[in-house]
Amino acid sequence: MGEFIGELTALFADGLYRRYHVARTTRRLAAGRPVRLPCSARTGRRTEYVDGTLHLTPGADTAAFVPRGADRLELPTGGTFHEPEPDTWHSQDWAATAYLPPCAEDPVHLQVDSRYLPVVHVALAGPKSQQKV
Repeated sequence: MGEFIGELTALFADGLYRRYHVARTTRRLAAGRPVRLPCSARTGRRTEYVDGTLHLTPGADTAAFVPRGADRLELPTGGTFHEPEPDTWHSQDWAATAYLPPCAEDPVHLQVDSRYLPVVHVALAGPKSQQKV
C-alpha cells in the first residue's frame, strides 16, 4: 500500500510542478526572456533520441538544443512542423514533433512534455510570427 501511495504522490507532484513550470515558461517568453525546456531530440538518420534542453529566446533567429555531454545543435527558426512516425518515439508520455528548419534536408525530431508543445511551436515558428499586428 505504501508503494501505491508513493507513486500517486509522485504522479500528482510532477503534474503540479509541470503545470507551474509551463505557466512560468509562457510568462518568461511573453516578457521576452530566454527559457530552457527539457527535451529529447534526434537528427537525420539516427534512430535514438538524446536527452538535453531546448534553449529558446523570443525573437531570435536560432534556437539551440543542448544535449548532455555533447555539442549544441543550432536550429534556425522559421521552419515547418510535421508529424513524426509514432513507432520511433523515445517516450510515449511526451509529445513528439518533427521540425524541418529552413534550407535543411532532414527534420529534427523533438520530444517535449505535451504541455510545452505549443510553446515550442510558437518559439520555433520565427520572429515574424511573434510580432504583434
